[in-house]
Amino acid sequence: MGANATNIDHIVIASNDSAATAQLFSDHFGFPIKRTMSRPGTRAHLEFAKLDEVVLEFAGPGDVQPYDEVKGRIGGVVLAVPDIDAAVAAIRAKGYECGEPHPAIQPGAKIATVKSGTAGVPFAFIQYNAIPQEPPA
Repeated sequence: MGANATNIDHIVIASNDSAATAQLFSDHFGFPIKRTMSRPGTRAHLEFAKLDEVVLEFAGPGDVQPYDEVKGRIGGVVLAVPDIDAAVAAIRAKGYECGEPHPAIQPGAKIATVKSGTAGVPFAFIQYNAIPQEPPA
């Protein structure tokens, strides 16, 4: 099957203050922030919004330091694929470096980061329903 992506899943917008950046985007573009969380193990602060079918993930440090201005950048583009193992194999077969698929924040999903051949744009693949989930008790 190869690395055939089905859609843009989400775009990560990284900044030195993810809450302020998320609020700025919400205020200027009129979409609500749907979820906030701290990433387990890293304490990164994440906020999420949805623009049509694309999720915007605002990511930054958990402990915001004093700053002169909020500065952001594209932290990554994530494409959904039906078979992450096939996508990783196809990218590697073309000579590009790609990390091993591992559990994502999204329940049941696996993600793998493409480490080369992206012109400096952080890039990843995600596959949903890649990890069997136990039904709620």
